[in-house]
Amino acid sequence: MLNFSITLILFSLLEVSSKNLMNYVDAVTLTFYRFALGLITIIVYAYYKKILGDIKKITYTDFKLLAMLGVINITLAMSLLQLAVKYSHAATAAVIFCSNPFFVFLFSILSGEEKFNMRCFAGVIAGIGGVALVMARHGFHISAGAVFAVLSSMIFAVYIVVNKKAAAAHKPVIINIVSFFSGLVVMAAYLIFSGRGLFLPPVFFTSFENIVILLFLGIAVSGAGYITFINTIKRYSPVSASVIFLLKPALATLFAVLFIGEKLDSLFYYGLFLVMSGSWLILSSKYYKTN
Repeated sequence: MLNFSITLILFSLLEVSSKNLMNYVDAVTLTFYRFALGLITIIVYAYYKKILGDIKKITYTDFKLLAMLGVINITLAMSLLQLAVKYSHAATAAVIFCSNPFFVFLFSILSGEEKFNMRCFAGVIAGIGGVALVMARHGFHISAGAVFAVLSSMIFAVYIVVNKKAAAAHKPVIINIVSFFSGLVVMAAYLIFSGRGLFLPPVFFTSFENIVILLFLGIAVSGAGYITFINTIKRYSPVSASVIFLLKPALATLFAVLFIGEKLDSLFYYGLFLVMSGSWLILSSKYYKTN
């Protein structure tokens, strides 16, 4: 459960950490830089572990799959999530994004990856109900940020399901190196031709705190976090790994309280209870079967 726990903590810090950076840099440009830093971090780790040469073992067919994963995750899902953070509250973006277990469960059944399991299904429904209650703290307004978050959630669910096949054949580090690189190439082309700009604006560097937060988002969240996340998918299943996103709303909201002074209300605690109950149902139906 170590990989699971590390991923949960790091992913829960994403929205809160990056919220204030939206005042200085474009959301898509920020996503590009945090994953570029993540890629560098993973390459250094692979070199240290002497597994960087494993990239040569990737077949052309597998390379296409990993490249597609990079585009799905970085270019689409994560860019949309950062736009959601920009146009809504950090906690709201985190909560809506974490509805992806519902989509993972649906896509896994449609793809034949998972068989219908009433206990697991009940857990997902309970978790989604908890997410809805936590979301109600800020109102159910259909804003641009909410739309971006829903789209990001759906696309990231596809990433989780497709990643299962890649994780079975390759080391998480190698998967991340190839997929990150591919996603960044496509994103760089988009930033250049769309006019958003590939470089961080000078105003970004007027605050040392901005630089520290960007380094954290790149090295910790986008580097170490993705290695532990793919290890979680490989060890269990896409649905089991998605339990991270049932627990994340509660933890992300807690971080919002600690770091930006957000206040909690009774709806949060009701939602937290449902999220924890749903997580237990899913883990009890999937985790214990693998041990």
